[in-house]
Amino acid sequence: MGLYKLLQPSEIFENHEMEQCIAWICAFLCILQSLRGIQSTTYEILGDDRILDIVCDAAEDRGNTPIRQILDISGLTVDMAADLETLYFNGDIKVLIDVPNNPMAMEVDVFRWERSEWIPTTLAMKRDSFCMSLSNPMELWYPIFLKVPKEEMICPPKKGHVYRLANVSNHVFVRNMPYANIAGDAKAVVHLTSGDIKTCAVIFFKIYASGD
Repeated sequence: MGLYKLLQPSEIFENHEMEQCIAWICAFLCILQSLRGIQSTTYEILGDDRILDIVCDAAEDRGNTPIRQILDISGLTVDMAADLETLYFNGDIKVLIDVPNNPMAMEVDVFRWERSEWIPTTLAMKRDSFCMSLSNPMELWYPIFLKVPKEEMICPPKKGHVYRLANVSNHVFVRNMPYANIAGDAKAVVHLTSGDIKTCAVIFFKIYASGD
């Protein structure tokens, strides 16, 4: 099964119970970080039916190690809520290799589906050390990682490490955000680099916007 992680800053997020997964949630939060500013719009964001496909296309993959060789997400199960849209992820994500003990750089680019092709947007994010950002209270994902047991919060992880997910949802409302023309189908392409390992993951989702 696939892996997804939805983020919830304590002041502006309303969503179902969530805990953080690895690359998925990072990418999604990066989008929200880019949108901070004038308070005016509520965004409803849903991981779509491709949410379990985390493998980047060859054209967008700048890595040398496929994400499937780094993470085993076959231990995840998915439950669908009564609304037939919200999904809950439970189970284990297992690390398959030793990730080098170096600063893990992260770059995220967001694309929007228009006229039968993926169009780049101005939304992007870069972190020189993603692992260090996990403990930064100013980051959007900080409240989520606070819920992860300290014994599991190992970054970068070693081979055999397991991240356990409980009711991680694909559905979130983000309130009091600036308006941006991003409603519709979108994807976030996440590039992670640690030492000599470079990998890529992709998140597909839908965005609905409404004025407050």
